[in-house]
Amino acid sequence: MKKNLFRAAAAVALSAALLSLAGCQTAAKQAVQELNAQDAVTIQLVCQSEDVYQIFYSTYLEGEEYGQGGWADMDGKALTPETSLTASFDKDYFDGKDLSTLSMDFSPYGEGDAVELATTEQVDIPAKYGETYTILFTGDEESGFTAQLQE
Repeated sequence: MKKNLFRAAAAVALSAALLSLAGCQTAAKQAVQELNAQDAVTIQLVCQSEDVYQIFYSTYLEGEEYGQGGWADMDGKALTPETSLTASFDKDYFDGKDLSTLSMDFSPYGEGDAVELATTEQVDIPAKYGETYTILFTGDEESGFTAQLQE
């Protein structure tokens, strides 16, 4: 229940932040591109689910919840397989932790939803610096959502 309330608040906050930062999109892209890829782990999510407007994620390191973030379309549209959903985590993020223990779960939100539709099982990511990992996000509210690391 506490996690759901936190995620609902995070969804509202992220939505507001994304709308207010739409003009800063170019600067944000440049900052991400300047990140030294050799000192980072990059996660790309491909959303193949319909009617998903935001996806929040939780990261786990060494078996413990470590951080959270999320993605949404800057124009408020539903996410598609073509929507760029990428997160890069640099060495400072891992703060000396064993990055090979990285795992993530994903919580989709529908249009205007303040509560997630579901949360996937954790996806284990045998992370190494300089690597990009693609995760395929599929499913729907009726049959459930899944996230799977593409090999």
